[in-house]
Amino acid sequence: MTVRAILGLCVSLVVLAAPVSAQTRPATPRPPAGPRFDLSVGGGFLGGGGLGDADADLRGRSGQPLELFTTTSKLAASVPLEVRAGFPFGSRYAIELRAVWSRPELQTVIDDDFEGAPGGTITERLNLYAVDAGLLVAFAQARPRTLVPFVSGGAGFAGAVHDGLTLLETGMIYRGGGGLKYPIALRSAGRVKAVGIRTDVGLVLMTGGVATGSTTRQVTASGSFYLTF
Repeated sequence: MTVRAILGLCVSLVVLAAPVSAQTRPATPRPPAGPRFDLSVGGGFLGGGGLGDADADLRGRSGQPLELFTTTSKLAASVPLEVRAGFPFGSRYAIELRAVWSRPELQTVIDDDFEGAPGGTITERLNLYAVDAGLLVAFAQARPRTLVPFVSGGAGFAGAVHDGLTLLETGMIYRGGGGLKYPIALRSAGRVKAVGIRTDVGLVLMTGGVATGSTTRQVTASGSFYLTF
C-alpha cells in the first residue's frame, strides 16, 4: 500500500468518525430558569383607626372664636381585597407592588353643641384605595411544604372616594410587618414555578387625605394564594 493510499484511508476514517462522535456526545443541559414574577391575591382584616378631632368655630365681632360643636372621626374596621406582584432578585429578596381596596365606614361623632342639642353620629361609606411599592426579605430559601418567614415594608399613595363619588381625597401610606410563605409545590420546569399560600400581618400608617391633620394607625392581617412564574 502506497503512502498516498494510507493517507486517503486515514482521512476517510476521520470523516466517518466525526458524525458518530457528535451523535454520542451528551448535550449540555441548560440550567433551570429562576423565578421572575410572583402574583398573590387574597383578603383579610384592616383594623379601625382614629382620624382626629375637629371643632366647628364661629368668629364673632370681637375676633374671639365661638365653639359651635366638636367632632371626632374614625375609620371602622373593614375587609380589604389585596393583590401583590413580586419581582425576585437573588434567593431571598423581592421588590413588591401592592394594591388594596376596601370599603370602611367613616364615623363622625358630633358633641358639645353650643345650643345644647344632643350629640349624634354621622356615618358614611368610603371606597379606600392604596397602591405602594416595597421590599420583601425572606429568612430562608423556598422548599416544598416548609414555612418561610419574611419581613416586608413599603410606602405609597392612598385615596378615599366618598359616598356618591362626590369627593376624592389623597394621602400617603407607610406599612411594615412580616409573615410566612408556605410553598405547596415547587417545579424546576414549566411556566408555573411554585404554588403556595401566604400570610401577612403588619401596621399601616396613613397621613393626609381623609386623615388630614392626623396620622391614622391601622393593624392589618391577610391571607393569600400565590403563584410564581
